[in-house]
This record gives sequence, C-alpha cells and structure tokens, in this order.
Amino acid sequence: MSTGGEATDSGVFRCTLQVRWADFDQFGHVNNVKYIEYAQEARILFARSRFGRFGLGNLPQVVRRTEIDHLRPVLRDSATVDVEIEVDHVGTSSYQIVQTIFDAAGEVCCTLRVVMVSYDVAASSPVELPAAVRNELEAAKQRAALTERESAR
Repeated sequence: MSTGGEATDSGVFRCTLQVRWADFDQFGHVNNVKYIEYAQEARILFARSRFGRFGLGNLPQVVRRTEIDHLRPVLRDSATVDVEIEVDHVGTSSYQIVQTIFDAAGEVCCTLRVVMVSYDVAASSPVELPAAVRNELEAAKQRAALTERESAR
C-alpha cells in the first residue's frame, strides 16, 4: 500500500500511500474509516524510519487516543494520498503526533491528532519511552518548530 516514506530536515515525516479501488464508497469518495487505515500505515512507516536505527523499528506501542477532522473528501481522481507526521508533544511513556492527509492535488483532506503509548506486551501496561526514541522525537519536534518559525517570518 505504501510507496515509501522519509523524514525531512524539517522534522516532518512524509510518505505516499496507494488508494485502492475498494477504499471508495458508493458516493465516489474514500470511506471515512479508510483515513484511520492510512494514518496507521503512515505511523508504522514513521516508527520504522525514526526508530529503526536503534533496533526499535517495531517498538511496541498502542494508540491511546485519535481525534480526526474530515475536511474534504478524497475523490476517485486520487490514486495516492500523502501523509505527513509531525511530533506535537513528548511525554514519559507517550507522545502525540499530528497527521495530515493530502489528496493527489495536494489539498488537505483530513487531520488527525494521535496519542501513542509505549507498551509492555508481557505486562499489558505502559512503559517509559526508550531514551533513544524520546531523544529522536524531541529532536523532530524541535526541527519542526524551528522550520515553522522560519516560514512565519
């Protein structure tokens, strides 16, 4: 479903995902639940990209909360969507990201705020984020904030 992802110098991660024929509903636009699937696929690519070099590309984590705003539909003329991920907050055992989904024309179709929690599968409980992961997330957050301030000038 994906065609790759990359972290930019700005701290923003971006990937392109394939839109499948089955993603469309009877009204000719991507069904609302598919946005959650696109966001999940992008988060997996994000984690592999950001944490893979620490051997934590498959860091056990769970979604704690998802808030989604559907702004406009992805229509049949979009064979792909792009998903951007920015780190918004880093805590002790969790972090919050903002995901933006763009159609093939580059229009923002959906935004999501997602809280991810580092998780101990054996104990079924949250655990502290590994230091390397926390440092990577903080660095991405700072790079994105700097880029945003520079573009506001």
